[in-house]
Amino acid sequence: PRRYFYPSLNTIHYVSGSKMPISESVASRVLCLPLYAGLEVQDVKKIINIITN
Repeated sequence: PRRYFYPSLNTIHYVSGSKMPISESVASRVLCLPLYAGLEVQDVKKIINIITN
């Protein structure tokens, strides 16, 4: 899967010494859902089913 977001900024080398527990927590729990113009309703339903089960 492709990541459409960046990890917590404090993991980048030029700010790596900073403690950012909230940013780290959010970055570890982000869920990227498929999002594109041609996404069919049947695919949305399949994604919903996978997430809820």
